[in-house]
Amino acid sequence: MTINLQISDTVYRRLLAGHGRIQGTIGLVSPTEGNFNEHVRQAPAPGTKYIKLRHGRASVGGERVRLTLSIGLDEAGVVPSDAITDESRQASDFVDSALDTFNDTFGW
Repeated sequence: MTINLQISDTVYRRLLAGHGRIQGTIGLVSPTEGNFNEHVRQAPAPGTKYIKLRHGRASVGGERVRLTLSIGLDEAGVVPSDAITDESRQASDFVDSALDTFNDTFGW
């Protein structure tokens, strides 16, 4: 099967420049035609701090705090609810520490 895709000029230039894989979604207009939409990625703000967790990561920046976890249900010896509890505690400690640093630096 052949599908004709319409992509933006920016994505096309990046493909030609050899910047590797570009992730996105395809919205089909018909069974053989579609539009490619690149996934939006936010560049980390200067001063953002990260911690790597076993199943994800936590970050603290000047404007937001983020926790992302992804736990496979087929992981041997891992109870998802326990992993969420343990890793959210680790992330909470990290956030408290990072916010204390931000408070000392930026005065809030």
